[in-house]
Amino acid sequence: MIILAGHLKTSPANVDELYAALRSLVADTLQEDGCLDYHFAIDDHAAGSILVYERWRDQDALNTHLALPAIGAVLGGWADRIEIAVRKFDASNERAFTD
Repeated sequence: MIILAGHLKTSPANVDELYAALRSLVADTLQEDGCLDYHFAIDDHAAGSILVYERWRDQDALNTHLALPAIGAVLGGWADRIEIAVRKFDASNERAFTD
């Protein structure tokens, strides 16, 4: 399993527009083969920070997602207005948090 977690950072003046662009991708992405979770939240409006959390079955599913035109359009359209502080993790041995 692949987990992406971190923040996208933009100017506070752009955070609502970026958040709307990201939210526009959620419904379709959650229907993609291999997408387990795909979520965004405004973390700190004043700092222009958006929390990113994605979970994918495997790298192939993530690669397929990243190759979609809609994803490229959003990432490309915002490339010069965001800082990407998102990390990728390989996860195994999933269990309840109390285990």
